[in-house]
Amino acid sequence: MDKDLRRIVFTSLSLLVVLFVGRTVVGAFWDDEGLRRSVNSLKRSLMKSGEAGKRPERAVMTAAAQRASDLEAELEELLPLLQYERPLEFDVSSEVSADLRYIEVLRREQDALVQAARFIGKSVPADLGMPVPNPTGLEDVLTALRAMNIVHLVVKAGFDADIDSVESISIPAVSRRGSSGSGFLKKKSVDFDVMGSPVALRNMLATLVSGDSWLALDDVRLEVLDEDGESARCRMTVSNVSVDREATVRPEGIRR
Repeated sequence: MDKDLRRIVFTSLSLLVVLFVGRTVVGAFWDDEGLRRSVNSLKRSLMKSGEAGKRPERAVMTAAAQRASDLEAELEELLPLLQYERPLEFDVSSEVSADLRYIEVLRREQDALVQAARFIGKSVPADLGMPVPNPTGLEDVLTALRAMNIVHLVVKAGFDADIDSVESISIPAVSRRGSSGSGFLKKKSVDFDVMGSPVALRNMLATLVSGDSWLALDDVRLEVLDEDGESARCRMTVSNVSVDREATVRPEGIRR
C-alpha cells in the first residue's frame, strides 16, 4: 500500500514537472493560459485527495497490517472446511485406466441410484446427467467423477426424504475460463429438478445443508404445484468447492 502511494505521488509530481517545463518552452512562443489552468487544476485535485500532501499515518498502516494478518488466520481455519476431499470411490488410482474407471463408477452409480429408484417406485434419469459421450483422459474423468459425487449425495438425500422423483440432472456448460474461477478456487456445479411433497423437499434440503461442509446450495427455487399444497417442485444448483493453494490468482479476478 505504501509503495503504491509513493508511486502515485512520484508520478503526479513528475507530470507536474513535465507540464511546467513544457509551459516554459511553449511560453516562449505563445502565452498558453489553458495550460496554466490545467496545471493548477491538477495541483488542486491532488491536494484535495490528500495524496500529494501527506503520507498515511503509522497507526493506520499498523491497523491495516494487523487486519490482513487476522484475515489470513481466519482463512486458514475456513479453507479446510470448504475444501472438497475426493472420496476413494470417486477417484482414479494410478493402477487403472481413467477411461475404464469412469465406466466402472458410472455403472455402479446407475445400479445404486437408477435401479434402486425403480424398486421403490421412484425415478431418476438413467444417465445421471453425465456427459455424452463419456469423458476421456484423466482430467476430464476426474471432473465428471466430481459431478457424479454430487449426484450421489443429492439423490441419496432425496431417497431418504421420500421424494417422488428426480426429473432431470444436468451439468451447466461453462467455458474453461469460467470453470477455473479466480485461479485458485475451483467449483463444480450440477443442476437438479426434483419433485415431491413440500415436507420431503424440505427434509432433503435440510440433509444437504447439514451434511458435508464443502457441499453448497448455490440456487434453490421451490414451487407448489397444486392448490392443496401436497405436490411441489424444487429446482436447485448444488456445488462443491476446492482450493488450489499453489495456483496464482489472475489479476482480472481481483476487484479493487
